[in-house]
Amino acid sequence: MEYDDIEERKDSGETKVTVRVPLGTRLALTSGLERHRAWTQQSQAQHRKQLKGLTPSQQNTLRAEQRQALDDLRSRGSLLDKRGLLIAYGVRQELQDRGWDRSWTGVGWEEIPPGLLPAAMGNSYPESLSLSLPATLVEQVGAACWSSSRQSIGRLRQWRADYTAAAPPSRETPPAAEYRRLAAGVTTTGQVYRAGIRRGLQAALQTPTPLLVKALAPH
Repeated sequence: MEYDDIEERKDSGETKVTVRVPLGTRLALTSGLERHRAWTQQSQAQHRKQLKGLTPSQQNTLRAEQRQALDDLRSRGSLLDKRGLLIAYGVRQELQDRGWDRSWTGVGWEEIPPGLLPAAMGNSYPESLSLSLPATLVEQVGAACWSSSRQSIGRLRQWRADYTAAAPPSRETPPAAEYRRLAAGVTTTGQVYRAGIRRGLQAALQTPTPLLVKALAPH
């Protein structure tokens, strides 16, 4: 079973999450980001030219306007030039598609207990990817997965308990077919993150890069 390592970074408002992903995911992300990063570099080069001949005060004003323009593009998903930004965008799209893009404040949730799900569910993903995502988004994913899977987790726990009580001591694991049928009702955070990565990559590859950000020099 896959279990995402979560490390909170309160100073930055981000949480580090480690996710098991298909082979080639890192390379795909690098390729997906390339065009947007090239656009950012081109835009920054243009900005530097615009700063020439301005007073220090005017330069500061222009830099602030340019940073705000880039932040606006990133917040809308029009510019996906950072890995965490691309994945967060894709994860939000996945949550929206599932109907989970809402506040889960007050919802008690916990990580899926280790050993509850079949080990093969996570072993098929050979790469490990470390992500720095907004802490609020990580909380939202965890709470949504737990809430949607709570009943299935309860049934799986009960079935395992009944099986353990009835099975001979020499039998260590429950029958694969029935076990997997019950486990299929559980949505893990890893499933959501992998789907989010796919959506983010698709968006980065299909979204046209915006027109270069142009700011008029202050008068």
